[in-house]
Amino acid sequence: LGEPVPNGVSADPLVTTFLRWEQRLEQQNRRREAGLAPRLLRFLRRKFYLFRRSALMTMISLRNLALGRPPPEQLAQEVTFANWRGEEEEGRPEDSARGDPEL
Repeated sequence: LGEPVPNGVSADPLVTTFLRWEQRLEQQNRRREAGLAPRLLRFLRRKFYLFRRSALMTMISLRNLALGRPPPEQLAQEVTFANWRGEEEEGRPEDSARGDPEL
């Protein structure tokens, strides 16, 4: 289980799912055991990005109501920018894979 899969051999989907689950569980345990300062900073960072996304999406919606829909490429870029969660969060696949924010 702890060794990487050799080249040319496909990983069992059940094993892959279990390893992802185990890794997510370890991360949750590390977060719970963290001190007050890291937990508070994580909470504030997450609320900041939640508020930022809400404000940007509201502004995009109001602009679309007032001026009409922009081209799909522009809208996609704006939504991507609104969903950006910072450089420190880009390496966290569990947040982006789910698509729903943890509250």
